[in-house]
Amino acid sequence: MQDVSVINIIVPIFLVIGIGYLAVRTELMPRSVIPGMGRFVLYFCLPALIFTTLTSTSILNAMTPFYLIAYGVGSLLAYLIGFAFSKGVSKTTTAEAGLNGLGMSLSNSAFVGYPVLLQVFGTLPAAAFTMTLLVENLLIMPLALMVLELSRALSEGGSTRQVFTRFIKRLVTQPILLAIVFGTLYSLSGLGLPGVVSSGLDFLANASAGVALFVIGGSLVGISVKGELWKISWVTVGKLCIHPLLVALMVFLLPPFDRQLQVIAILAASMPMLSIYPVVAGNYLDPSRFAATLVVATLTSFFTISVVLTLLF
Repeated sequence: MQDVSVINIIVPIFLVIGIGYLAVRTELMPRSVIPGMGRFVLYFCLPALIFTTLTSTSILNAMTPFYLIAYGVGSLLAYLIGFAFSKGVSKTTTAEAGLNGLGMSLSNSAFVGYPVLLQVFGTLPAAAFTMTLLVENLLIMPLALMVLELSRALSEGGSTRQVFTRFIKRLVTQPILLAIVFGTLYSLSGLGLPGVVSSGLDFLANASAGVALFVIGGSLVGISVKGELWKISWVTVGKLCIHPLLVALMVFLLPPFDRQLQVIAILAASMPMLSIYPVVAGNYLDPSRFAATLVVATLTSFFTISVVLTLLF
């Protein structure tokens, strides 16, 4: 294990969030543009990132079944616990419960997890990182989006047929899900993307993190977390503590497999939630509380990741 400076990974994230906050707070950027920037990430940047990630991945060659089971089942359980706790204890709407479950189960693997793992191991096994992204993009994200879209369709009322029709229509026009489906199929085909197409998509993909973090900062202007601290706290604890504990439990219950892969699975689950978490939330509910949750979880992860590293090594 190498010396890991988590603060060097976390500080740039807060730098961009701070820039977004100051830009809106000083009215250099009107707050009214923040939702549009969020939709830009959700409809263009993130689908481009997912599609290029999947098309550049040899899915069939990246499979280690026990890793997929440990990380996949642990993440799925984290989602279900977050959803059930929201509905049963916090008495939230289905949409909010789905977003809380998403916050507890979907890690920021690309922008926090990857740098941390790279510092820990020096060189990160490509297959491990690929399997992590596959679980997140092919299991957790589609499940969460289907729950959210079903909740939206049900809230609009109508007959069962009308609800089902609206639900299917939104699923087949959901940019992230389309990127997952077509990215997976293209990867399985064995074809490579033409250079000009890949370069064009990279422009959008590379903008996703910066714009998403800027949007988070802008969303924090003028918000009040009064009455929301309980929700922010338990989703944060769920993501940083319960998620990695569930993955560690699955690692313990499964037959022994590569020790490095076991460590990577647990560390990946220890990361804060994905940067676009409040951006996804903004498509269904007011994103303010979810933006605050992301900020708190990311800041807290500086300490929790350090604890996890100490326990694993």
